[in-house]
Amino acid sequence: MKTLFLFIPHYVFSSDLLYTNYIKYLAEKYKVAVFSPIFKINPPNNYYQSPNITYIPWEAQYPKFWLIFNKTLRWAFIREFDNLEYHKLRIKTGINLNWQRKILKLLGRLIPSSLTTANLFTKLEKLLLPNSKIFQDYLKRYNPDLILTSTPGFSNMEAEAIILAKKNKIKTVAINFSWDNLFNNSKHIRKTDYLICWNDAVKKSAGDVHGYPENHLFTSGIIRFDHHFAAGLKSKNPDERRQFLQSKNLDPLLKTILFTTVPPQIYPFQREFLKRLIELRDQNFFGENVNIYVRLHPRDESQYYDGFTKEKNVHIENPGVIREKQKGDLHKVEMNETDLENLRKTFRYSNLAVNFRSSITLETCIYDLPTINLAYNNYAFYYQMDHYIPILKSGAVRLVENETEFIKAMKDYLKNPKLDSEKRQKISQEYIPFQDGLSYKRNVDFLSKILEN
Repeated sequence: MKTLFLFIPHYVFSSDLLYTNYIKYLAEKYKVAVFSPIFKINPPNNYYQSPNITYIPWEAQYPKFWLIFNKTLRWAFIREFDNLEYHKLRIKTGINLNWQRKILKLLGRLIPSSLTTANLFTKLEKLLLPNSKIFQDYLKRYNPDLILTSTPGFSNMEAEAIILAKKNKIKTVAINFSWDNLFNNSKHIRKTDYLICWNDAVKKSAGDVHGYPENHLFTSGIIRFDHHFAAGLKSKNPDERRQFLQSKNLDPLLKTILFTTVPPQIYPFQREFLKRLIELRDQNFFGENVNIYVRLHPRDESQYYDGFTKEKNVHIENPGVIREKQKGDLHKVEMNETDLENLRKTFRYSNLAVNFRSSITLETCIYDLPTINLAYNNYAFYYQMDHYIPILKSGAVRLVENETEFIKAMKDYLKNPKLDSEKRQKISQEYIPFQDGLSYKRNVDFLSKILEN
């Protein structure tokens, strides 16, 4: 039986890979050593156990090296992706552009852009990064045939794993990156030998933007969404709906508005919006009373919403289990099987969704749930991002730039929830090509093809 190393940088990916069928099926096919910093503070016996799995506490061995390359040099010098809408937006808004980066960017203009590509930076990292003795000891102990990372090097730990694999001539595969990553994190890509993609749109971006050869790309579907389809998309059950809403202290006789937040630095008006949403409801601006169900982003902070917890028919919850944070990490929420079941019911028994440019929009399309995207305070241009522009153009969501537009969209959707339904279904089919709950299986099965090459 062949051996794989799997690197998991934080709780987002442990939720996807260690609380789903992915790890179970992977361990049926291979011996697996799972490396993660989360095991330093959260015992690995919380996760699926098998004689074929070894959980190893791990973190980047050269954090200062990656601080220099990730936070400074790559951002300042790489210009090959400046044509992407995401980077145009960063330049326009000056996001994270401190004075050191500004000086380095000016200096970078003196260097031909052909000499500051992501691929050349990867070669430089391979040349300069010391070959970790601890890592080599694990190589000798387990003799892995393949190294798996969730993303193609967007976290320090994954970047180091990929570079160390290259130094030691071991094939690498990125298996679980998101739909926006190849655009938003383009400067941080360390090209793994292979990519397993969510859908053909992501696969096309890998070829067009990053030059991956066609035969090194695979489309498996979205492991993160398998739970929606594993038992089939259940129809609404009146008794289950009543029990679910009552468990949230919401009124089953009312329709439910699902408001999902994003990290507060991305859209800083969420608390004010929620306050006004409650006021509009209570003043009957929507023509009917509604429940307001607030699902916080894993990187949002629940204390920001303490003032709303006693409001009638308002429920606020974290999306999963709060874990102890790793030092310097922003991720603190992990989703287990119970949390995934709660998420399914959340979509099933909501009537309308509101968010700011979220990947949750793809999930609302699965459930044909009318969706409003917020763009108050002149934030419409923040939607001009490579991965999200097709969603807006499709008409599957309503973009609202002020309260008047929001009230109209709310009333329209509450009155006729089938508005834009065909467009939502089209997005669901295009972006979630496999709706059988078996994306994890395709993902793992591709590894045998890769090992044969």
